[in-house]
Amino acid sequence: MKERINRKYVMGLDVGTTKVCAIIGEQDPDGSLSILGVGSTPSLGLKKGIVIDMDQTIESIQKAIQKAVSVAGIESHDLVVGIAGGHIQSHDSRASVEIVNVTGGVRRRDIVRVNERAKALAMPVDREILHSIPQEYSTDSGPVKNPMGQVTTKLEVNVHIVTASVTSVQNLMKCIKQAGYNTNSILLESIASSESILLPQEKEMGVLLLDIGGGTTDLAIFSRGHIRYSGVIPLGGDNITNDIAFGLKISPFDAENAKKKYGCAMTNLVRPEESFSVTQIVNNKKVTIKRQKMADIIEARMEEIFHLSKERINSISVNEKSYAGLVITGGSSLIEGIAELGEKAFECPCRVGYPNNLKGMASVVSSPIYATGLGLVRHGFSDVLNQPPNGSSLYEWIKDNMIKFIGFFK
Repeated sequence: MKERINRKYVMGLDVGTTKVCAIIGEQDPDGSLSILGVGSTPSLGLKKGIVIDMDQTIESIQKAIQKAVSVAGIESHDLVVGIAGGHIQSHDSRASVEIVNVTGGVRRRDIVRVNERAKALAMPVDREILHSIPQEYSTDSGPVKNPMGQVTTKLEVNVHIVTASVTSVQNLMKCIKQAGYNTNSILLESIASSESILLPQEKEMGVLLLDIGGGTTDLAIFSRGHIRYSGVIPLGGDNITNDIAFGLKISPFDAENAKKKYGCAMTNLVRPEESFSVTQIVNNKKVTIKRQKMADIIEARMEEIFHLSKERINSISVNEKSYAGLVITGGSSLIEGIAELGEKAFECPCRVGYPNNLKGMASVVSSPIYATGLGLVRHGFSDVLNQPPNGSSLYEWIKDNMIKFIGFFK
């Protein structure tokens, strides 16, 4: 391994339905992310974010990490893991605390106390809290961005709470441990993706993020700089591939390749004369397929994913669920015409989300398929760079780190 002195490295591990991806990076002084190594391998042990075969999952994790380490030439012991799947749920919570020393203003311990109270919920035994993310604070004077030092009799907070199935989380963590690695940092994948592709002004004005993975589609709404909603639709790119395989009578492998090479999300964007050749699975006969035929299949499934996403958003009780634009990321966002279909379905501006502010192996990872992994690395530096210094008070560090964690989501 290469010797790199006094540098901090973070590895992001995206364990998805179709692939396991490991990315090693370091943060430059200007805040940009320098990518040192990337490793990706097919994911054989997961389905819709759930571990269904531990041995295969462990093997996929080991292969992806070994590839990334081999390219980077360094080991990284700071591992940030992404999590997603149909078991993810979210809701909002509100809490308040009385300020003992009113004239002294709000102190850090007050902020920690009100956030702890907001997440002190009656939780079913099969659920655990992944994130408790402060959205906004209120004092006697009304909403404030930063309550520190404010003179008030009470402090209130709205938090976005993300929960997950205990067994799903534990099975994933067990696979990582048996693969030879440890992590204390788990991040919802839609939040990770947002950190690598969304612009600050988009989060401020209101944006809907759709991360279309292999097994699921992750939703997240941001407004006024904060996450307002997160959810999961149990459909993704694999459903599109299966539809193509069934409709064209070809193997899933050929269907996936055809989708990537010839796929289009809107039939009217394809010229009638366009076609391609595939081999049918039963008679092993090579046939010519009109590209419009496959576009019909893709468009139908994508319309369903968009429709279910809109239904989910309309059903939630979040006050600020409006958004000025749509950003689509994930592997399926690379299908031609996806942004045009998104604009039509959601009646707002839409773009495909590509990772930004990268150095090093930027040309390799500047694709939506790496959005989650890069966001995990970026998030990891918010933890690594804030480790308690030698000789400092652990209690003081915990208080400081809570404030910094809050600031990460602003």
